[in-house]
Order: sequence, then structure tokens, then C-alpha cells
Amino acid sequence: MTLSLSTGSVWKAVDNRIEGVHLVEKLFSSLIDGVELCLIDQKGFEEFELDKKSIKFLKGMKFNSLHTPSREYGKSRQSKKILEKIDKISQIIKLEHVTFHPNHVKDFSALKKFEFKTCIENLACGEMHKGWQFPKEIKAFLEKEKDIGFCFDVSHAMSNGINPKEFLELLGERISCIHLSAIEKEGRENHKFVFNSSKQAQKKIEPVFTFGVPLIIEVALEKEKIPLIKKEISFVRKKLG
Repeated sequence: MTLSLSTGSVWKAVDNRIEGVHLVEKLFSSLIDGVELCLIDQKGFEEFELDKKSIKFLKGMKFNSLHTPSREYGKSRQSKKILEKIDKISQIIKLEHVTFHPNHVKDFSALKKFEFKTCIENLACGEMHKGWQFPKEIKAFLEKEKDIGFCFDVSHAMSNGINPKEFLELLGERISCIHLSAIEKEGRENHKFVFNSSKQAQKKIEPVFTFGVPLIIEVALEKEKIPLIKKEISFVRKKLG
């Protein structure tokens, strides 16, 4: 199974987003199959430009994806500018998926004008995320939008008290990839390591490892904990068999 790593996992050890790609290459390139460019902050996205080193690295990966900036998407000039830049990145390194927070998309037709594969993800606990948190809500949307994929976020589901198995069973073939991380307790969007989470949490996450779609390790870490990503990768590889 394909195992990828989000560049957001190393943010706190670098000054900008392209340095994050370089750090992932330096520390983890031999251990992973792909990279997700996590560009959710607007400033980081605007400053992000692929360089020769990152292009060579990413072209050598089996699976590349991108997490879009958290802003409104529709027919505005600013939205078009962002989408065109994402499309340009995809043309250079071939993005398999581009994941959006659906509560930021005001007009999904604006996303369909590009060749990259659009995915939405289930959102974490919180008032502003209502309507995009639970399996039945996501399924109802995807039944209307046949061309849009689904990136299942494990940590987001568990923050809402949802067993990951419920998403896997209800969404089935519509799941294109999985954001993998754990939480400390319901009501928090922690994005913690799975390997040192509770036995109860690990048991709930277990079905994810045999589901058969690309897994993207997406953790939120302090700088000193970044080397522990190797331990998480090893843990997941063993689970994958």
C-alpha cells in the first residue's frame, strides 16, 4: 500500500513551505512512497514555488497530493488565481489528488474546470464545520457530485466521536485516500501519532490499514518530535504487512 507524508508534519522545523519539502526529502525520502504538499495557510501558499531540487524529488515519488489553502473558492478572481497555481503545480509533478475543506467551497463547479482530481475531506469538531462532519452528510454530497473524490480524515472523524469504521463502510469506493493520525480525546483536533496513542484508539483505527487506498501521515508536531515520524512510519508499515 502507498504510504505518504504531509509536509505539514514538519512545518515547525522550517521557515517556509519549500524548505518543508526539502526536509521531508532529507529525513524520510527512503521510507515513504509519496508526499502531500500541505499549503493550507494563504501566505505559505503564495510564497510556495517548486525549485529544481523539489521537482526532482517529487517526480521520483509514486504518489503526490496537495492540501489547499483555507479560503473561499468560487468564481472570484482570487479563487481562480489559486486554482490556476495548483493546476500548474499538478502539471509539473502530477498531483494524484487535491483536497479541499468543503466548507470553504462556495461553488464546486469552479473546481471542475481543471484537470487535477478534486477531493473533499470530512471536517473536525466545531460549529463552523457543521454539515461536513459525519458519514451520512458526506455520502449525500458525494451522491450528487459524482466526479469529486473523498479524502477520509481519521483524526477529524474521531474528534466528532465517530468510529473510523463507519466512514469506511458507508463511503466505500468513494474514498480516494486517507489522512492518518490520532487524537487524545473526543472534541479535540489533535493530529497525534498513532503508534503512541491509546490501545482503544489504535483498535478503532485498525481497519484503515487494510482498506487499500493511499495513507497520508498527517501529524501536528513540535520541532523536537519530528524525528519520531520515523517511528510512526515503521509502525504503519508493520500494520500494512
